[in-house]
Amino acid sequence: MRKLKPQGRDNSNSRRGQQAVADILNAARDVLVEEGYPRLTMRNIAKRVGITVGNLSYYYANKRDLLHDLLEAVIQGYVEDFERIIKDPKNSPAERLEEFVRFIMGDLGTKETTNFFPALWALANHDEVAAAEMSFVYQIERDALAEIIGSMRPDLRKKDRDILALFVSASMEGHTMFIGYGREKRAVASEIINVAVSSFVSLIESIDARAIRGLKPVAKSARKLAG
Repeated sequence: MRKLKPQGRDNSNSRRGQQAVADILNAARDVLVEEGYPRLTMRNIAKRVGITVGNLSYYYANKRDLLHDLLEAVIQGYVEDFERIIKDPKNSPAERLEEFVRFIMGDLGTKETTNFFPALWALANHDEVAAAEMSFVYQIERDALAEIIGSMRPDLRKKDRDILALFVSASMEGHTMFIGYGREKRAVASEIINVAVSSFVSLIESIDARAIRGLKPVAKSARKLAG
């Protein structure tokens, strides 16, 4: 997981206050990663930071506000990495896609990401703040992918680029349960990532826009080529 970006709050303008907020958010993340959402209580967070619940409530009156800032801090870290990749002038669009895929799928293998995001997926089922923030972070990922895809295939309409970005994003994230930290197929993660890179680059470079819209019989065309 990316390093948490400091969050500014009205009651944390001092250097000491900023450090306190950073410590609180890091502690909240660690509770989620190591113990799961049911253990994400104000008392447990305060204990990890080494402060009282009263001191914690000075910065965060409730867990809802704390969770919002935690997700914002996580998102901001990813945004910087995405921008670095998609704006890299040294790489071609296809190379940017490869770097993006390797970054995202490599990140799946960290303990923090493997445990953090599934906990939030579960939380999003019954918490509006978590659902909105999770939707936002994945939209950012898809927007970055769509920008790269647009550079590779300027002939595709925006809707087609967005659909391809959704497909690539969902395909990558779906591997968490298989090649994530401590998961059954973690040993072959490198090979899986290589396959993903090859598949996604080839897909974006070659897909016919008519196939996306169901106007071209893909399987039948593939049989003709094979014949």
